[in-house]
Amino acid sequence: MDLITPETTEYEHLLYEVDAEHVCWLTLNRPEKINAMNERLIAELRAGLLRADQDENVNVMVIRGAGRGFCSGHDLDEDTADDRSSIYDYRMKYIRQFEQFTTPWTVSKPVIASVHKYAIGKGFELSLFCDVTIVTSDTKMGYSEVRYALSGHCMFMPWLVNMKSAKDILLTGREVSAKEAKEMGLVTEVVAPEDLHEATRRKATLMARMPREMQRMHKMYLNRVYEMQGLKSATDFYLEQVAIMGAQPLPEYVELTKMTIEKGLRAALDHAQARYQGLD
Repeated sequence: MDLITPETTEYEHLLYEVDAEHVCWLTLNRPEKINAMNERLIAELRAGLLRADQDENVNVMVIRGAGRGFCSGHDLDEDTADDRSSIYDYRMKYIRQFEQFTTPWTVSKPVIASVHKYAIGKGFELSLFCDVTIVTSDTKMGYSEVRYALSGHCMFMPWLVNMKSAKDILLTGREVSAKEAKEMGLVTEVVAPEDLHEATRRKATLMARMPREMQRMHKMYLNRVYEMQGLKSATDFYLEQVAIMGAQPLPEYVELTKMTIEKGLRAALDHAQARYQGLD
């Protein structure tokens, strides 16, 4: 993969634009995959966010998805080519990707997730560590990948909901509706699908007109509150567990990967999901 830096202006899977209100719109642009996250897209999103954070003409960033949904999660097709021969190398891959993927949390300016239809797995996590999340009423969210023995990656979710809700989501792998996500505290606002762009634009414009350095100070402060309560230690611990499981995948995931190669991803997911039919 080519080196992608904040100075990068040519993207393969990302659209980057800044409007007159000093809002940077970052659009995940793999619509044929419902914006599934591969290594290239994660690196481009990080570069775009860092570029906007350094741009004096940008006060707020918005992440949204092109096409049928915000983000369908991790690109499972890319996994079939993974080299898992060294647990140490694989661990470093996870650590590097964690640093890239959590950039919305670490940049100094506010980041809004503008979510429609699907926010699953990595898409779900991406929406969680943005500062504000606006979703359409038909959005489904959650960690459905755990049903296929594929772990989450960042695990911010327990810091946003109570313990019972966190365990219900993670130990069942069920998807939650937009309404339920709002009640749990996973999202900021729920709007009609046709109102998403306008609701996002209004929120972003309001935030962009606030004093920039005041915004930066308060984002840093609020993030630090959660980090002092243990968020960083907890996510680091989870990352170590994920790295081990990634290098030594569970039998269910081995079967899923094998079937993906032989019969395609859709057939593999349908086969894996069959055991849960009728239980949600």
